[in-house]
Amino acid sequence: EITTRLVGSEMCIRDSPKELEMFFMLKKILKWGAGLIVLLVLIGSCAGDNSTKSTSSSATAKATQDVPKVKTYSAGQYKIGKDLPAGEYVVISNGDSYIELASDSTGNFSSIIANDVFKNRSVITVQDGQYLKVQRGTIYAAKDAPKVELKNGMLPSGMYKVGIDFPAGEYKVTSNGGDSYIEVSRDSSHNMSSIISNDLFTGDRYIQVSDGQYLKFFNCEVKIK
Repeated sequence: EITTRLVGSEMCIRDSPKELEMFFMLKKILKWGAGLIVLLVLIGSCAGDNSTKSTSSSATAKATQDVPKVKTYSAGQYKIGKDLPAGEYVVISNGDSYIELASDSTGNFSSIIANDVFKNRSVITVQDGQYLKVQRGTIYAAKDAPKVELKNGMLPSGMYKVGIDFPAGEYKVTSNGGDSYIEVSRDSSHNMSSIISNDLFTGDRYIQVSDGQYLKFFNCEVKIK
């Protein structure tokens, strides 16, 4: 008989050399089997992680695809019906901006139908055959225009559609100093015949507006909240 002690174990084995050899072989098999189980668990875990990452990436890509891209037009001159569809547009300014609507491309003063110098935003309706010129501004179809943002509860200088950009009602208008201008119109053609009322003023004043009308003002603010 051979007496032996396993290193690190409290168990003593007293057996024949053949039985001892079988014991060590069984021990190796058990170690190999345990290693295989660990390996399979790790492979399964990695596969699960990759599946989760793949699903997450797929969901993110789908969400990105579902968000419609808003088409914009940069500053320049456009022929309506060829470069730009007829309709109503919002122009977001980059500093002091200028818009001009003309009946032709001669550049003559007599061809100008309407024009406007503004800050923040303006609204304009254009028809086939006309020419729209925009300086220092980005053009959006009215339905795609960025939402109006108030500054400390005040609507800044610009042109807005009542019932879309802010609710109908009576509002207090505060001048920023010097002469201020305010105008209510029935449409966004910028024609003189479309003006319902306008005023050049200093200090404060009140204005009543209804849904569908347009409010244009310069060098003043309208208190919304």
